[in-house]
Amino acid sequence: MKSGRSWVGGKVALAVAMAGAAAVTAAAPVLASNTNFLNGGGPPVDRIDLIFWVFTAVSAVVLVGVGGAIVYAAFRFRRRSPDEMPKQVHGNNRLERAWTIGPLVVLVVLFTLNLVNVGYLRHGPNPASLAARQEIHVKVVGRQFYWTFYYPNGKYSLRTLEIPVNVPVAISTESLDVIHGFWVPQLGAKIDALPGIVNHAFIEGNRIGTFGGQCYEFCGVGHDQMLITVKVVTMAQYQSYIQHLPT
Repeated sequence: MKSGRSWVGGKVALAVAMAGAAAVTAAAPVLASNTNFLNGGGPPVDRIDLIFWVFTAVSAVVLVGVGGAIVYAAFRFRRRSPDEMPKQVHGNNRLERAWTIGPLVVLVVLFTLNLVNVGYLRHGPNPASLAARQEIHVKVVGRQFYWTFYYPNGKYSLRTLEIPVNVPVAISTESLDVIHGFWVPQLGAKIDALPGIVNHAFIEGNRIGTFGGQCYEFCGVGHDQMLITVKVVTMAQYQSYIQHLPT
């Protein structure tokens, strides 16, 4: 009977291992692609990644700490015979203060981390900074089923947006029909494009390259065609590009 159980257990373990390997293999292209927010292409996403990893680390510590305490208590204070009465613990003031104050401190730290970053992630650099003075503005208009980008000189491009490297780009989004969602995971700015309402966000790339995104709100039968391509180029290339666009 034991050998049969061992054989079944071995098969289950093998199946779990194979499923895990398949999941990692399937995820590898996504993690390596230019739509992975954990591979940031600019300061906004780098800041988001920092917050993500801090929360992940704290969550892991809490999981191990609480889970470890439960396992320790289950074994340390278990009843070892049918007639034994485990030792009764009626209170521990120090422990109670620790598990009240400790989580409170952790929550305050995490809240503060979010608070000091949310303004930057929503509105961009401080208006008094040099980066803010270099900022350019692009109007983003969604419609079924493509994006139009209007540049400061009044010209526009379809589906592909070019921006200069290391320059914050303030974007305003709106829609001409239904709700759309603008998001380029490696550059930031996940924001709705709404009919009749203008939303604001910003993106920035600190390395030259091409970054992909897509409408994240289901907007009809052509939703999968609402791709976004953002090319981060030098300032000279950007200036040349927008001069040759249609008006």
